[in-house]
Amino acid sequence: MTVSVDTAAAQPEVIAEGFTDWDFPRAASGVLPLLAFAAERGLPAADCLDGSGIDEAALADPHHLVEAAQELAVVRNLLHGIGDRPGLGLEVGARYHVTTFGLFGYALLSAPTMREAFRDGLRYSALTFGFARHSAVIGASGHVEHRMDGSRVPADVRRFLVERDCAANIVLARQVFTGDPPGPLLRVDLAFPEPPGPAPALGVPVRYDAATTALVHDAAFLDRPLPYGNPHTAQICRELCERLVAQRAGGSGAARTVRRQLLAGGGPDPGIECVARRMNITSRTLRRKLAAEGTTYRRLLDDVRLTLVQDGLRHERLSAAELAHRLGYSEPSSFMRAFRRWTAAETSRSDGS
Repeated sequence: MTVSVDTAAAQPEVIAEGFTDWDFPRAASGVLPLLAFAAERGLPAADCLDGSGIDEAALADPHHLVEAAQELAVVRNLLHGIGDRPGLGLEVGARYHVTTFGLFGYALLSAPTMREAFRDGLRYSALTFGFARHSAVIGASGHVEHRMDGSRVPADVRRFLVERDCAANIVLARQVFTGDPPGPLLRVDLAFPEPPGPAPALGVPVRYDAATTALVHDAAFLDRPLPYGNPHTAQICRELCERLVAQRAGGSGAARTVRRQLLAGGGPDPGIECVARRMNITSRTLRRKLAAEGTTYRRLLDDVRLTLVQDGLRHERLSAAELAHRLGYSEPSSFMRAFRRWTAAETSRSDGS
């Protein structure tokens, strides 16, 4: 079911905000639903894991972590192997349940109210498998909007990953807010065009081409007690989540370090030799580490530059000459050739070619 999009703008009241950068290590268990979905469609796990640097045997270890770049490699293999299409992420995301998220899921389940569930959920969102940036706000309509901004997610996997985040959070909401009266989910907004064929049924009205993907909840539920809420259990879960976040923040994924250095530099290519020196390793070692994480220096550089260009066009209204200067190009024409190459690479990966 679709409804028209209301484009009226208003300043929202922010309840909570999640991570600002998806490039963090995450539990390897998040890869398992991807492999199960692929296997049901005849795509072997080995094909999904190819080039990701993930050892299939390690996925049985509940403490094993993978880098975001490794999960992206699995997603790209999945889309290449079975074919990408609108709505696929919604189908996959429906497989992520409270228990898939481990301790994070129990923290949500034990939260005393929906407001606290949003605050704890977004505070510890680095314990999820998410890529979109999440926030919970009270919008112009007075409803609670759980927003998922995918603007910084690589373009070739953006729709799939934002849809996956969306569907997983629908499942979480229904499991956390279960009870009588029915849960607070009123509508789903998707920041993508409506697919030409039948779309997965989400159980509530869906509107496409929205300003941002969001789950729209009835604000009357915001401070009502949740069915499984327990302040003591919630406090224990918070303390354990704090510990897990601190442990994972100490990780040193090479792709994450390179990406953050490139973003901090604002776009000009410092060169892999320079980046490796800053990391106190050789460029050969850095290339090997990036290959083990399913990526390359060139792909990271192109992804970061494309993100910066999209942000510059969307938020700062920069001209081609201004963007070229920001990224270190002496001539706009050189920048435009590079920009076509980046977008062609994204389109090629999205098409599976």
